[in-house]
Amino acid sequence: MAKRNGSSTLSENVTKKLQSDILSGQYEPGSPLTVSELAKGFDVSVAVVREALTRLASQGLVLQNPNHGFSVKTVSEEELNSIIEARSINESAALRLSIAHGDLTWESNVIAVHHKLSQTAEYKEVNQKLAVREEWSDIHRQFHYELIAACPNPVLLDICKRLWDLSEFYRHWSFQQQPTRDGRDEHKALADAVLSRDSDRAVELFRAHIQLTADNLFDNR
Repeated sequence: MAKRNGSSTLSENVTKKLQSDILSGQYEPGSPLTVSELAKGFDVSVAVVREALTRLASQGLVLQNPNHGFSVKTVSEEELNSIIEARSINESAALRLSIAHGDLTWESNVIAVHHKLSQTAEYKEVNQKLAVREEWSDIHRQFHYELIAACPNPVLLDICKRLWDLSEFYRHWSFQQQPTRDGRDEHKALADAVLSRDSDRAVELFRAHIQLTADNLFDNR
C-alpha cells in the first residue's frame, strides 16, 4: 500500500480496508488479527496497523485484549438484540423526522438510490459459495442512510451510522445462515411507505426488516 499523505492517511486506508473485510465476512468472528502479519500484507509499519485496529476497536468491530492482542468481535445474540433495540429506537425516530422534514430533492434521492439498489445484483460466487457483493452492500448502506438523510438532528444521525456498522457485521452472518432471503420486496415496501409520507407504516416495516437479521441468524442455527 503506497504512501500518499503520511502515516495518518495510511492508517485511514488500512482502517477502511479492514473494516470492509470484517463487514463482508473475510474474517471469521473471534479470529485473531495479528499486527505483524497485517503490516506485511498491507506493506505498512506495525504502528500504522495498530492505530487502524485501535480505531476499529473504538467502533466495536474489533476486540482489544492487553494480553492477546486484537481479534474480530464475536457473535452474540444478546448484543444483536441490543443493537436491534437501539436501531429500532433511534433510527425509527430519525425516519419519522426525515419524513416530516424531507423535501422534493430528498424524495428524488430516495427514488434514485432505491432504483439503483433494485437493479444491482446482491450475490456473487466465491469458492463455490454465495457471498454478498461489496457494490451491493455500499448501495444498501446508501439506501438506508438516504431514508433518514432529511432528519435535522446530526447527533441522532451519527448514532444511527454507528449502529449500522455494528448491525452490518451481523447481517453478513445472518446471510450465511439463510442465504435465500430476498430483501427487494422489503426495500420497495419501505421506500413506498416513506415516499407516501406514512411514518407509522414506514417505521413498522423498518422494524420488521431489521428484526429478520436476528431471526435468520439465531433461529436457524
